[in-house]
Amino acid sequence: MKILIADDEDYTREGLLEEIEWEEFGIDEIMQAVNGAEALKIVKWFRPDIVLSDIRMPKMDGIAFAEEMLRLIPRSKVIFISGYMETEYLKSAIRLSVVDYIEKPIDIAQVKRALRRAVEEIAREERSREADEGNRELRQQKLFELLTHKDSDQKTVEKLAEEADFPMNSGYVCAAVQFPRSRKAVGGELDQVLNMVREIGENALGIWQDGANFEIILSWQERNRYRLAPLYQKILDNWPDCRVAVGIEANDYKNIYNSWKTARAALNGAFYQPDRRLFEIDEAVWQKRFMEPGIYGSFLKVLPEGARKLSEWFQSFFSDLFSRKYYQKEQVYTLMISLLTAVFRQYPSSAGGLAGGVDSEERLQAAILDLDSLQEIQAFTEKMLECIQEHEEEMSGHSRVIRGILEYIEAHYGEEDLSTARIAEYFHFAPAYLNVLFKQEMKVTLKQYLSGYRVEKAKKLLEQDYMKINEIAARCGYSNSNYFWKVFRDATGMTPAEYRSKA
Repeated sequence: MKILIADDEDYTREGLLEEIEWEEFGIDEIMQAVNGAEALKIVKWFRPDIVLSDIRMPKMDGIAFAEEMLRLIPRSKVIFISGYMETEYLKSAIRLSVVDYIEKPIDIAQVKRALRRAVEEIAREERSREADEGNRELRQQKLFELLTHKDSDQKTVEKLAEEADFPMNSGYVCAAVQFPRSRKAVGGELDQVLNMVREIGENALGIWQDGANFEIILSWQERNRYRLAPLYQKILDNWPDCRVAVGIEANDYKNIYNSWKTARAALNGAFYQPDRRLFEIDEAVWQKRFMEPGIYGSFLKVLPEGARKLSEWFQSFFSDLFSRKYYQKEQVYTLMISLLTAVFRQYPSSAGGLAGGVDSEERLQAAILDLDSLQEIQAFTEKMLECIQEHEEEMSGHSRVIRGILEYIEAHYGEEDLSTARIAEYFHFAPAYLNVLFKQEMKVTLKQYLSGYRVEKAKKLLEQDYMKINEIAARCGYSNSNYFWKVFRDATGMTPAEYRSKA
C-alpha cells in the first residue's frame, strides 16, 4: 500500500515518518511533497492509496490539491491536517469525504487511528469491488470515469468498452442534466434518459455526479445526428424543472474529455440565466475567466461610506457580472462570501432583517452558498443593504457622538475589554462626562446599555442550538461563563439554559 505525505513543514513530515510504524498498516511505499502543486505531480505517477495532507500550503492548498487528486484517483483516501479549525475547511473536508481532520500540533495516536480507518475503508471497498466485478453497471461507471479524464490507459478503456458494449468508432457528445438542489427525491431519471437514447438507435453511458446532476456520454452515428436536438427537447419536456447543457461534438473517443469539459462549462450559464433551460457552448466561455484583480480594492474604498454608496457599487458590479457571464460560479461564490462578510463586519446589524437567522459570519456564508443563481445572490445582497439603510435611518435620530458610540458597541461588543473607559478614550471624552451625555440621550448609563446589548445578542444566539453556552458567553464578551450566567439571570430572571429551553 502507498501513502503520500504533503506538508510544507519539514519537521512535520519527518516527525510522521519517524513516529509511525508504517508496516503495521501495510504501507510499504512513502512519498513526500512540500506543496500541493508538487503533490499533484507525484500523484499522477505514484497513485497513492492514502494521502496525508496539510491544508495551508504554498502554490496549491490542500483543498484544491485534494479535489484534483480525487478526480484522478477517486478511491484514494484523504486525511487532512491543519493548524486552523476554520468552518470553510471543515465544509470542504465533509464535501470531499475525508477520513479525518487532524489539528496541529499533531497527536500521533490520532493519526494512527485515522490511518487504521483509511486502511479498513480501502479493504472494505476492495472486497466490495471484487464482489461486484461482474456487475455491468459498475463497468459502465468506470468506463465513464476513464473517458472523461485525460491520459486514461487506452487498453483499459477499450477492454471496458467491449465489456460494456459501448462503441469505440462513432461520434460522441456529452450532456449534463441538472435538477434544482431543493428537489428532495431524484430517482430513475438517468435510466429513463438512457432509454430515450436507445429508442433512437444509439448508446450512452451515464453517471450521477451528486443528488441533483447527472451526466451522459452519448454515442451517435451520422445517420442519427438529426435526432440529437429533438432528444434534448424531449428531456426538457419530460422534466420541466431540469436544465440541459451540451458540450462540443467529438469524432474520436479520445476527445470525449473535451466534450465533457465543455458541457460542464456550458452548464455554468444556468447560474447567470436561471430562466433558460438549454445551454450550449459559446465563445464567451473561452474568454478571460478570472476575476478582475481590482474588484476587491474598489469595494473596500466604498465599504465605509454607507448603504447608498454600497448599493451603487453593487449595482454596477452585478451589471458587469450579468453582461460577462463567463466567470465560473465557484469564483463568484468565493468573491461574494468575501464581500458580504466584509459588509457584515463593517455593519454588524446589517443581517438583522435577513431570513434564516443570519447572526454570524458562518451562517452568512452558509446562506450565500445555499443560493442557486446570480439573481438570488443579487436579491440577497440588496436585502442586506436594505437592512443597513434601515439601521442608518434608525440611528439618524441620535446625535453624531451617540450614534458613533452605538456603532462602536455593535462592532466590538464581543471583545472582553470593551468598557466605558475604553469607549471614552476612543471618542476623546472623560468617562464621567461621556456617561452624562449618553444617559441624557439614551436614558440609561453607557455600562447598562452595553450590558443590555450583550444580553440581547446572547438571547438570539441561545435561540439557536448549534453553539454551547460558554461559546456564546465568549462571543458576547464574557470570558468568565459564571459571570455571564449571573448577568443573564439578573437581566432576564432566567439562566441561559432555562432561556434556551423555553425559546
